[in-house]
Amino acid sequence: MSKAPQAKPTAKKGQPGHYLLRLYMAGNGPNSQKALANLRSLCQEHLEGRFTLETVDVVQDFQAAVKDNILVTPALILVAPLPRVTVLGNLSDLPKVLAALRLSGSNHE
Repeated sequence: MSKAPQAKPTAKKGQPGHYLLRLYMAGNGPNSQKALANLRSLCQEHLEGRFTLETVDVVQDFQAAVKDNILVTPALILVAPLPRVTVLGNLSDLPKVLAALRLSGSNHE
């Protein structure tokens, strides 16, 4: 797993309000790159300083995908806060992705 660059966190991993996101991608394919770009944009706009983003290339680390039951890429897992959520696709439908991550309310923006 690799960690993508992020803004300086104001909340530490594991603390309330901190989001741990894991994006499973297949190499540098167009859908994977689009998902990563969309996720970075979402995090900068809605989670600045409150997230850790991990990326997993299933071509390099297939066992990680098996461990998390990932059969399709790109796939985003909201690891924390619980409950755990999985979002499939290139994350281009921002309202649906925000709703899935429980970020569609004004208290998160």
